Amino acid sequence: MKKSSKTSSKGSLKKIKDEIESCFCNEKFEDAIPFCQKMIKLFPKNVYGYVSFIKAYTHDYNKYFSIDDLKEVKKTYETAYQLSSKNDKIKLKQAYDEYLYDIKEVDNLKKIRKEIVSKEFLKNTYNDTLTFINQNLNTAGLYGKANSRIKNVYDFIKGLFLFCCLIYNLTFCNYLLILTVPFGIFGFINMYSFVEMNFFDKGKYKIEKATFQKLVNNANDKISNLKQEINKINDNLDFLREQKLSSISRIPELFSKDIESLLLNDEIKLAEQISEALLSSDMVKFTYLLEENTNLNPEDVINSLSNELNSKEDELSKYINDKLSERKNNQNKAMLMKKVKPIKAIFLVIALFISISSIIILINNFYEMNLYAFVVSMVVGAISMLIYNVDTGKHASLSDTFNDNLLVTVFNSTIVYDLIYSKLNNGLSITYGFLQIPLTFILIFMGFVLLVSSIKYIYLLKKLRS
Repeated sequence: MKKSSKTSSKGSLKKIKDEIESCFCNEKFEDAIPFCQKMIKLFPKNVYGYVSFIKAYTHDYNKYFSIDDLKEVKKTYETAYQLSSKNDKIKLKQAYDEYLYDIKEVDNLKKIRKEIVSKEFLKNTYNDTLTFINQNLNTAGLYGKANSRIKNVYDFIKGLFLFCCLIYNLTFCNYLLILTVPFGIFGFINMYSFVEMNFFDKGKYKIEKATFQKLVNNANDKISNLKQEINKINDNLDFLREQKLSSISRIPELFSKDIESLLLNDEIKLAEQISEALLSSDMVKFTYLLEENTNLNPEDVINSLSNELNSKEDELSKYINDKLSERKNNQNKAMLMKKVKPIKAIFLVIALFISISSIIILINNFYEMNLYAFVVSMVVGAISMLIYNVDTGKHASLSDTFNDNLLVTVFNSTIVYDLIYSKLNNGLSITYGFLQIPLTFILIFMGFVLLVSSIKYIYLLKKLRS
């Protein structure tokens, strides 16, 4: 009876082994796990079941798992090690240790990636701070520094143009006075402010030269420190990227399917997403992205940024806020300029195509236009477009700059055309003067205005970050 039972056990053991080996031969490691567990349960003293379970679970040491996911495997390994012979212990330990080394190398890669994203995010933050300080310096230099330089010439030119339109319209009175009177008065106020500021009351917008120079020196020191930090980060990033490549080279290729996301070079993109979430005040998204992709603590980052923002309330910022609030509407609180995305180049090409096509169509269908009025208004529009001051105009984004420049250009062109046309033809219909003509100028100028606005905007952004 005992012999029969022993024979049956041997047969059962052999059968289970055959099933396991069959799964291994066909690389069906998942299917082998239940058989390994069955063998461990039925034959707890047989090392084969434990070793086979480790092999099946890890796909012959070729599947990546985190350390936390290997708790069951670790217990099985310890039991297998105890049951193995001396020679088998050496082989088992060597294979298992090599597997753990590969696992730890992946974990090291994760840490390196998080460190890279952290550094890229901090670099973005420093660049934004650098832009902020440069904006303050630029604003203070344009509107506050006491010197003999004539300031706000662009405002004077705008005022003079609007006032001249009023004078011209008063000479040849018509219903266009509804527009030229308020804008003409506004232009006169601009000219008066320009003359008062530059020739009669310069002291109103200046501080003592020594004090101003101290403010500028402090700001320049901050800029220098930020640039040093950015350079350190760049050097550190170069080192980290070399470490990343070295780490990847040491990870088995068979792990690749399990760690595809870790092999991507998307750290800059992830850092930009974190920065965008912070700038848009989406704290839920910001916290999630920061914890998921960096080694930074959200609370520490927010506290650090709060301290940085408080540090921005230095004498230069207060000077701009207190002394120039009437001129710049708290320029130090303006939004940071947004980067120009590559897709804008496509919009530029489309806009230029529309403008050039509109000019060609207009040349072939010019009978509705007055040649003299059209030429003069085009010259005025081109000048308005080219002299547009992006420093004092809207520059939170390229779209804002384009819209503001296009509005000024089309308005100036339209008012000049309507005034001249009305005089030459003793009248002007509302639909023609206030609908057809503005639409015509929009189609003609939009591409060229976008081109000029892009150049001015990119130049200003580059200057602020230099």
